[in-house]
Amino acid sequence: MKYREDKAAQTTVAVALKRNDIIGDSPLMKACLDLLAQASSCMANVLITGETGTGKELFAHAIHENSLRCGNRFVVVDCAALPENLVESALFGHVKGAFTGAVRDREGLIKQADGGALFLDEVGELSLSMQKRFLRVLQERRFRPV
Repeated sequence: MKYREDKAAQTTVAVALKRNDIIGDSPLMKACLDLLAQASSCMANVLITGETGTGKELFAHAIHENSLRCGNRFVVVDCAALPENLVESALFGHVKGAFTGAVRDREGLIKQADGGALFLDEVGELSLSMQKRFLRVLQERRFRPV
C-alpha cells in the first residue's frame, strides 16, 4: 500500500514529445502518447500491435526519437519481404565462407541497429524457428553471425 501511495504521490513532469506526423488529441490518442512517453524513457523492448495502416512504424520512430538512443540508427526491417533462405544472414550477418556466395563478412541488420532501434515490421511472418532464434536475441541481448 505504501508503494501505491508513493507512486500516486509522484508528480510527472510534462515533456514535449516529438510526435513526428502523429496527429490527434482524442482521449485514446492521449493514452497512446502516454505509453509512448513511458516506452521512450526506458531501455526495454517494446511490442507495438495494431492493424495494418494504424501507424505502428510512426510510433516506433517516435519512441526512438524521444529516447536516449535518438542519436543512433533507426533500422526498419520488413520481415514479410525477407526471402526465407536469407532471413538469418540478413538479420544476424555472416562471416566469409559461411555458405556458398559468402565472399566477405557482412554485418546484419541487428548489428546495424546496435545502440539505436530495430523495428521489425510483420515479425509474425518469420518462420517459427526464426522467431525462436530472435527471441533468444531479445532475451540475451547477444547473437552470433552465421
